[in-house]
Amino acid sequence: MPFSKREAPNCQWCPHRKNCLFDYLGTAEARQVWKEMRVANRFKPGESIFHEGAQPAALFVVCSGKVKIFKSGRSGQELITRIESPGDLLGHVALLSEEGSYMGTAQALETSTVSMVDQKNFFDFLSRFPQAARALMKELARDVRRGENKARDIAFKPARGRLADTLLRMMRSSKPHPMVAGFKRRDLAEMAGLTLETAVRLLKDFEQRSLLRKRDKDLLILDEAKLRQLASSSS
Repeated sequence: MPFSKREAPNCQWCPHRKNCLFDYLGTAEARQVWKEMRVANRFKPGESIFHEGAQPAALFVVCSGKVKIFKSGRSGQELITRIESPGDLLGHVALLSEEGSYMGTAQALETSTVSMVDQKNFFDFLSRFPQAARALMKELARDVRRGENKARDIAFKPARGRLADTLLRMMRSSKPHPMVAGFKRRDLAEMAGLTLETAVRLLKDFEQRSLLRKRDKDLLILDEAKLRQLASSSS
């Protein structure tokens, strides 16, 4: 299915707008123009938004769902570098650099709606509304901070805390317990900066301590409070 205006959510009423570039634009005129020039598409789990190595041609915004960014090795293995949630930008670094290609592939982890603004319209928008550059700088600064926080956690946070934090970030509401669904054990290990063997061992430990329970390929979170205590711990 191609991108279309029909699929584009109304930014004004979006529950995630506080986390989005839209909310940083400032003026009503800039927000209105931004809303009108967007098109969007709905992606099923496993569908790609763009591919590693492709030339950047647009800016993307996650409107709903979750999207993973991963790099592929020569052997076909995947290394997840980021998980993007509603309000997060995709492909903006490659687009702004105006050189090179996408450094990773963006793929929907669950049913996700993604908005798009093509390159020409985006740069025209920045020229027309210079204050939008400040909003974009905020997004880039947030990206840098996320990267620094991840590096800090890998350096100082114990393995249990890193895995607990990853489970909490990937958790979604469900009844009777919140759950982590759609992730392979290798995915969780990569996001936590752990080896697969360590992640599997810790998940078994969490299950034995009644923090979670396996249900088919999903994980049911039984003790969210205890996981948050582990996630906040440091070495």
